[in-house]
Amino acid sequence: MDPSPPLIDKGSRIAWLGLGSMGWPMARRLAEAGFLVRGYNRTLHEGLASLPFPVVSSAADCVAESDLVIVMVRDGKAARDLFSGHKGLLAGLHPDQIVVNMSTESPEEARVEASACHEKGAVYFDIPVSGSVVPAERGELLLLAGGDEDFRKNIEAPLSVLGKSLHWFGPAGSGMAAKLAINFLLASHMEALAETLQAGESLGLEKKALADALLDSPLATPFYRIKIRNLLDENYTKAFSASLMKKDLDLLMAELLSRNRALPGTLAHLRSLYQRIEVRGQGEKDLSVISDLLKSDAQGS
Repeated sequence: MDPSPPLIDKGSRIAWLGLGSMGWPMARRLAEAGFLVRGYNRTLHEGLASLPFPVVSSAADCVAESDLVIVMVRDGKAARDLFSGHKGLLAGLHPDQIVVNMSTESPEEARVEASACHEKGAVYFDIPVSGSVVPAERGELLLLAGGDEDFRKNIEAPLSVLGKSLHWFGPAGSGMAAKLAINFLLASHMEALAETLQAGESLGLEKKALADALLDSPLATPFYRIKIRNLLDENYTKAFSASLMKKDLDLLMAELLSRNRALPGTLAHLRSLYQRIEVRGQGEKDLSVISDLLKSDAQGS
């Protein structure tokens, strides 16, 4: 029997699994917009007490009475922990529910999750997000979707609360693939911006003057406008961590190799840089900390 998932709108019951730095502001937005949210997090932290919705003790309990299940965790391993076990997501899932995984993991992991949900009679989408904590708080995330687009209308209302735009790429796993491709560009831009400012300094230019010129040029992007402040202040407070960037570059490399595709020339180079950042103990700093590594290399230290 084909699934008949509900149309999710205000008043619908949403199970939110994963209340970390990205998950809790997103779930809060849905609760404040009139959706009936219940939450679950694998670990307890003090921020859970301030959420405007109940937090329950297991993923299965959270999912059981919901119309829509949203997963927002760090990686594929964390997602597997949520999906599996007698108290996991799949244990509480029933036919015609909708599952949306907004984490970032491999396309293959998404396809496995989709198959497991379909066996339960549920509908699955992989919809990772591009953006960090501030866009999550403002509902300005970019949403990258994979799954059966025939059911797109069923989830557009809650997604419009979370993101500024929704892009559809194809069957399950396609959203994850799009996220990995975009993060490859993100890593490339971050390195290029840091190296440009350092090259200017080596030529005797004042760094802020060069930054101001860049931001007044056709090359300026919203991303550069945010990250150039990190580089000028040498402040690498985390928005999107270096370790998560390295994880996504690993996933992209593994996916391309599994398809017997040639690796882009800069992919291994970027992965190596972010691996070295982790070795330096800076993995939980913002990805802009790559500037610190590049400066050390230039100084031979």
